[in-house]
Amino acid sequence: MIIVLLGPSGSGKSTIENELATHHGFEKIISYTTRKPRDGEVNGKDYYFTDQNSFATMLNAGILAEYDRYTYDRLYGSLKSDYLEGNKVVVLTPNGFRQVKQNCPQNNIFTVLVRSNLGTRVKRYIDRCGIDKFDYKDKDEICNRTERDYGMFLGLEREVNLVVDNNEGTDINDVVNEILETERMYNV
Repeated sequence: MIIVLLGPSGSGKSTIENELATHHGFEKIISYTTRKPRDGEVNGKDYYFTDQNSFATMLNAGILAEYDRYTYDRLYGSLKSDYLEGNKVVVLTPNGFRQVKQNCPQNNIFTVLVRSNLGTRVKRYIDRCGIDKFDYKDKDEICNRTERDYGMFLGLEREVNLVVDNNEGTDINDVVNEILETERMYNV
């Protein structure tokens, strides 16, 4: 089973992904990206960090299940071979999710939209940057993400198998258990 997590920036998708991988036997599908690593990120664990030319080569070879372009021309994508078998979890954009549905077997994909209110998402972004390091560039990034996410996720609840809320104060274990219980019922 492949669990696909979708949600706006700061909704907690990566936290849920880590919980499923660390404590519930799921393997992360590691995406490729052309962006630079953030502090603490490890190549091959968090992402495969690559350059624009290498990414273009993978795209032209037809080996990507999905890809998407973010602000500052940053590309993200994952391999078709990662969606073939096993219990895996991946964070995707709605566009990436739709590409995976088109390019990979659909019978083993369970999709979850993770929602959080705007205040929670902004707080998480600031916490990730560090309150002492947060600057105008980060403020602009939050504004860009919020604007992009509004249109990108509008109406997506009609395309997914489950919608979960993950606001400030929500116990991540409750969210993960809801995902796992619904996924089990879905596959019966």
